[in-house]
Amino acid sequence: MGFQDKRCEEREIIAFHARLSTHLKNLKDKEVVVFADVTLNKGNAYNATTGKFTAPVKGHYSFTWTIATQSGAWFSTLLVINGKPISYNHVNGKSQGANHETGSSSVILKMEKNDVVSIIMYQTGEIAYGLWSSFSGFKL
Repeated sequence: MGFQDKRCEEREIIAFHARLSTHLKNLKDKEVVVFADVTLNKGNAYNATTGKFTAPVKGHYSFTWTIATQSGAWFSTLLVINGKPISYNHVNGKSQGANHETGSSSVILKMEKNDVVSIIMYQTGEIAYGLWSSFSGFKL
């Protein structure tokens, strides 16, 4: 008998992961951090040219970003939705020691269709390491 439960069908997946393609140095306050090396972009909601994620449908979304910096440097970022500050991430490599430092932040947001999320600079930043710094998100 050909009974199939529609609830078990795979829904449209919206997910992305991108890394910095190069080291970023001396970005200005509120400048968008563009993670241009895209490793996954299911649903094509992340724009690697602008660094912005646009919600294709209403729903709840999870975002995580990690920034790596070198010893003696720091880098501060902020996740914004439609320009509104939501969550901060500060990586301080100026503490004692010669280690590179990383910092990660995660958020879950209720989004409407066409809401835009991006990672921007908070004040200024000295250096973020390419390939070690990433931004990802998905619809719950």
